[in-house]
Amino acid sequence: MTKKYVLDTCIGRKCYDNPAYCDMVKTKVPGLSTSTIVFTSVSVYEINKRVECGFDELRSQLESAIDSDIPIHKITYDMRKWGIWLCDNIPGLHFPDNEILAYAMLTDSVLITCDKGLEEAAKSVSQDVINPDRTITEYTKIRTNFSKLAQDKVNQIKQKIPVLAPTTRESLLEIFKKSAGKITWEAFA
Repeated sequence: MTKKYVLDTCIGRKCYDNPAYCDMVKTKVPGLSTSTIVFTSVSVYEINKRVECGFDELRSQLESAIDSDIPIHKITYDMRKWGIWLCDNIPGLHFPDNEILAYAMLTDSVLITCDKGLEEAAKSVSQDVINPDRTITEYTKIRTNFSKLAQDKVNQIKQKIPVLAPTTRESLLEIFKKSAGKITWEAFA
């Protein structure tokens, strides 16, 4: 199974500003180029707001350095709702970091961030997180009542989210024709 990572905005900015930082990230996250790596729509907004070059140039440079495509995934309604719950229950967590953490939790992705506050928030809910600025990239998960509650809620949300079919070259019309079968007037009588 391919490992999944979501990049926080600060990682993108640091890698763009300092290519050596990007090299360090690659050494601390083995197999990064063969993994699924995404930015969220929140990061696109933040980067376009704060970085002179804009998101497209930053992403292009990062994709070249990592040797992997980095798609953009949208923050869904359920992720926004979950992010609000996280903000309400984790001191110091704020928007939009809450939505990036919610995305990581709901998609079983490892969060890569150099934001110490976001890292601590992730740890408090037993979310896998890597902070390349730390000398130790792994941490021991400590299961607290709060982290168990958060994980239970995540599992409940995941059960309600419809499972998306794998990407296919077939058109939706072809897929629906296969599954629907032949419809006859007798079926309506």
